Amino acid sequence: MVELWFAFSGGKVYLSHEGEETDWIKNIKENEQVTFEIAGKSFTGKARYLRDSEDKAWIARVALYEKYYGKASKEVIEDWFSLSRLLLIDDVRPST
Repeated sequence: MVELWFAFSGGKVYLSHEGEETDWIKNIKENEQVTFEIAGKSFTGKARYLRDSEDKAWIARVALYEKYYGKASKEVIEDWFSLSRLLLIDDVRPST
């Protein structure tokens, strides 16, 4: 099990990772189907990296920053995530 910072926005789950590629990130590159738990509930979805140029990357940055730190300027948020890779989990459904 891996513990990560996450945020929900618009029915999607966003993750942030800083540092070297870990095994779980390499696994996502090979197979986008993921199973994960939040608050003891299991979910499935499709995970992928977000490109910095995507609108969803900005949505992810804001959702993650505001969840853990509150409101901030665009400059503060961009600086905070300057070394991070962002991931999106889409098609989120309860695991059966």
